[in-house]
Amino acid sequence: MALNLHFLRRSCAGSLMLLLSSFAAFAQSSITSNLPIVVINTNGGVIENDNKIAATFKITAPNGSGIHSFDINSGSNVFQFESNIGIEIRGNTSIYWDKKSYSVEIRDVGGSSVDASLLGMPAESDWVLNACYGDKSFIRDVFAHEMYTRTGRYSPRTRYVEVFKNEIGGMSYHGVYILMEKVKRNSNRINIKKLAETDTDAAKITGGYLLQVGEDEDMKWTSGYAGNNAPSQPHPFFHVEYPKLHNYTNISVRDLQFNYIKGRIDNFEQVLAGPDFKNETTGYRPLLDEDAMIDYLLLQEITKNSDNWRASTFFYKQRDDEGGQIVMGAPWDFDKSMGNQQWCYELSVLPTGSWAWQFNIYCTDRPPMTVFWPARLLTDCYFKNRLIMRYQQLRQTQWSNASVSTFIDQRLAELTAQNAMQRNFTKWNILETAVMFNEHYTLPGNTYAKEVQYLKTWLLDHLAWMDSNISSISSENCGVLPVTFREIELREVEQSAVRVSWSTSEEVRNDYFEVERSADARHFQPLGKVKGKGDTSSEQHYDFLDTAPLPGTAYYRIRQVDTDGTVSFSTMKPITRAGNEAAVLFPNPAGEQVVLKNVTPGSVIMIRDNAGRVVQRTTSAGKQAQVPTGMLRPGSYVLTVTNPGGKVEIQKHLTVDR
Repeated sequence: MALNLHFLRRSCAGSLMLLLSSFAAFAQSSITSNLPIVVINTNGGVIENDNKIAATFKITAPNGSGIHSFDINSGSNVFQFESNIGIEIRGNTSIYWDKKSYSVEIRDVGGSSVDASLLGMPAESDWVLNACYGDKSFIRDVFAHEMYTRTGRYSPRTRYVEVFKNEIGGMSYHGVYILMEKVKRNSNRINIKKLAETDTDAAKITGGYLLQVGEDEDMKWTSGYAGNNAPSQPHPFFHVEYPKLHNYTNISVRDLQFNYIKGRIDNFEQVLAGPDFKNETTGYRPLLDEDAMIDYLLLQEITKNSDNWRASTFFYKQRDDEGGQIVMGAPWDFDKSMGNQQWCYELSVLPTGSWAWQFNIYCTDRPPMTVFWPARLLTDCYFKNRLIMRYQQLRQTQWSNASVSTFIDQRLAELTAQNAMQRNFTKWNILETAVMFNEHYTLPGNTYAKEVQYLKTWLLDHLAWMDSNISSISSENCGVLPVTFREIELREVEQSAVRVSWSTSEEVRNDYFEVERSADARHFQPLGKVKGKGDTSSEQHYDFLDTAPLPGTAYYRIRQVDTDGTVSFSTMKPITRAGNEAAVLFPNPAGEQVVLKNVTPGSVIMIRDNAGRVVQRTTSAGKQAQVPTGMLRPGSYVLTVTNPGGKVEIQKHLTVDR
């Protein structure tokens, strides 16, 4: 066979490719995988762009060893999930690639959307199958969402799957996909209040709204301000993603809600661009969730995402009775990041030399333009210093080199354990094909292992560059940071007090700390002062006891005051006291164990990995349960507590990080 193939390669390349393609299709008609297998059947329909067609959707069930299998020609395949769906092609540039991404809507037999939990992810009707055609590592999106989740914020959950699809010409293998949550308003996704076409009440229409930068769809308006460093280019625009105003039949209500949110965003931009934008009470701070903006901006920087601030940029507005602030997120779309696509300047793919927020500086005529928000905020030393301190904190913990490397190694192992990537690149032979233009990695002789190594090396090099240059993320000269905060910890003490602990790695002219507390994450009240060490380069530890804590969830932060009166703040951290929630989980991230309080005795506690496999199961004997996590690999999990009556009391993301 080898001699025949050699002869065919030399004399009849076209016939050889046909033979190899037929062989690959045959070989992949029956597979076993450590990844769940999704089977889509359109019953002869052709999947269209922007118009969902009816189909069926199944996910295989694992055997006792956690292995999935599917055989096109077998009638004995076992599935853990089966449903009707609506499916359409999704994407912008990606719709022209051979391997398509899809939007999937779970439907009932009557064709109406219905919520469903897929692979341990919270129930919802709308899902995405990301083809990852442009990102040959299959890790960039998953990595970005995981790193943002580790900041304590919501980011779409992801699961790797392999896909079979019956569209034209029968059932065939279509490769590895990322099954992921769509950015959407939901109590388990973007948790903002629901808005309906009947809502005209002045209080209700203050939120919640989910908006997007740069998406050219209905119900949009143009910003009154030019994009950063692009005064002669068309201004950025904003689109209302939720509520679905374009579906309203009552035009007066549609216009009422649209004009409200447009007015609020316009006002925010006017304040941010105004001369007093740095003012603590009349500037941008009461209008913007600063901590969320900092975490969001830093995620775009560690990934050097060239799409953000100009497209795929989501933010939302809460109701005024919930704080009413603008909150960045959830993050989305990272295939053109982490050194993967060279734009109109070489630095866009190099791990050194430029910041993601500076895109317009180098691409002055590449629409759409970035909003001016990050550039303006970084001229405020209050914001810039808090961002630097947050970055240093994350680099010592959730974003450390060890955490980054371990996560990538785990994904590599997951994707190669049962040859999933080998099957994918047999189907889509593009490892030596330039999908994204990038002159900084070699295509001839490229392998999947090289793709992952390129990503890993790029990230570590970029983080090292950021470590050395974070104080120069903008040209604003803010002097030496008075205090470098490390992690803040909150711990309930016998359900009657909360101990606030924090540490610093360096202090310059530090006079004192003031512990502040809030019930809404916006309005903070001082609780008491703790004297600082003045000047020191050694690690210092501090404690404060809140003896009259708030019921429910409370937010704490540390206000630091310099000897000359200069003020800076730590990051904000929440705590929910036991007895105020169905079940309380701590610590998170976990090390050797997690503790659950106020659990119904007899509840089943399950921990699932990214593939949806149950890796830990126990039953609570009392109201408090200790669940060991020491045997679990560092990474992302979902912990579910189901009471004896079958009701889910808690379902939360759990990070194991040692």
